[in-house]
Amino acid sequence: MKRIIPPLLLIFLVTACGSGDIKKEEPYRFTAYLDNIIQDWEGQKVFIEEFNRLTGMELDIVQPPHQQYMEKLMVSFSGKDSPELCEILPEYLSLLVSREIALPLDKYIENSIHVSHFDDEFLDNLRSHDGHIYGFPARDGGGCVTYIRKDWLDNLGLEIPRTWEQFHNVLRAFTYDDPDENGLDDTRGYTDVNSGAEDWYNRAIMLDGRVEIYWKNGAWVDGFTEPAATAALERLKTIYQEGLVDPNIVTNTTFTARNRFINGDVGVFTYWGNHWARNLLERTGKVSGPEVELVAIPPLDDGYYIKRVAPLLVITSDTEEPGKVFSSFIDRQYDKGEIQTLFTYGVKGYHWDFVDGEPRFLINQNDPYKVLFTKSFVPPTEIINDWDQPMRIDEVIVPVQETLNSNSRQEKIKFGKANYDRYYLEIERSLKPDIISRIINGGISIEEGLSEYRRKAAELSLDKILDELNGKI
Repeated sequence: MKRIIPPLLLIFLVTACGSGDIKKEEPYRFTAYLDNIIQDWEGQKVFIEEFNRLTGMELDIVQPPHQQYMEKLMVSFSGKDSPELCEILPEYLSLLVSREIALPLDKYIENSIHVSHFDDEFLDNLRSHDGHIYGFPARDGGGCVTYIRKDWLDNLGLEIPRTWEQFHNVLRAFTYDDPDENGLDDTRGYTDVNSGAEDWYNRAIMLDGRVEIYWKNGAWVDGFTEPAATAALERLKTIYQEGLVDPNIVTNTTFTARNRFINGDVGVFTYWGNHWARNLLERTGKVSGPEVELVAIPPLDDGYYIKRVAPLLVITSDTEEPGKVFSSFIDRQYDKGEIQTLFTYGVKGYHWDFVDGEPRFLINQNDPYKVLFTKSFVPPTEIINDWDQPMRIDEVIVPVQETLNSNSRQEKIKFGKANYDRYYLEIERSLKPDIISRIINGGISIEEGLSEYRRKAAELSLDKILDELNGKI
């Protein structure tokens, strides 16, 4: 009896086994600084070997620790080992352009096989003030959603909160009513990162407010000085001083905050609404047991989630063959075939394989939780071309994505100039978190904090930064 293979699966079989007719570039060795690629313990070496086999290139990957990534990358540009390609957060792009580190990609895009098919609107959104494109996204930026321990809600007879008042009551119950039923006073309601100063992660508290500079009604504005932010600071201060918040919120990184949620120390955490839905569920379940249930809740009241601008791939001025780097690493990852399969799922037999006739991720035997792989470089939920993906999206992730996509606003790329390059990160990553931390722990009042902020932000040329972003200077 002849077996009929579905067309979609047939495509995957062809690409996974190697088509043999893909033209390889002449060998060229280049170094890529990457942040979101799988790590060594996740099979990065196997990924590199497969990339080199498929392209004929000789790729080296440098992957500093996530929390130090941009710092290490920027330092590398002052040395002899600077990369030919790097992944950066969008807010660093104008700095790399002003220092003549980032090369314009326009001619490579125009002459490309795959990315040239992106529409003009998509490409225009990537253009800097001078009209050039200096960074190309590897994925959709995605966004964060608020995860809550549904099993804790059930233990306490509580419903999913829809309003701030209900949410406040849930945090109080998670802190004082033994939600995990272990008889110990060892849980808190909520955790966050960097004093709650980063808008991707603080949505449960900020609601419709913003801490950071953001795009509003056709202009860039500073959210921290708006009334909605003041109201949010009052909420955060209240729940912090009531003891409902992880006391480490001031110093938490995403790693430490995430682990407090995974380890059952807190019951609410806002984090990425992609493959991390699976990661959080499986890791939390390994710690607390199979009864763990997580749910991504819609924003409270008039709040919303934020879809970020994706990290960008930049080719640097130290590259001797920028055309080869672009075509092999940036253009080919949108080929809807071998390379896109590699960049999305990884290597057949190591990261994924056919299970009962369908492609499925495999268990990472090096993971202490012994959980499934969920991506290699690009999460399957964040593909931005029209590739008909051969692997079904994880059923755990689907409702999370629906919650994010139905309740989010899209960020825009910030293109500043000298003042932005010099002071923007100091304002957003140092000044604002410091002010917030002293407000919530009672060191200063909200009014005193905002007054101090306005004075120090003025010294850091905030008005000029906004003028640069808005094209006035």
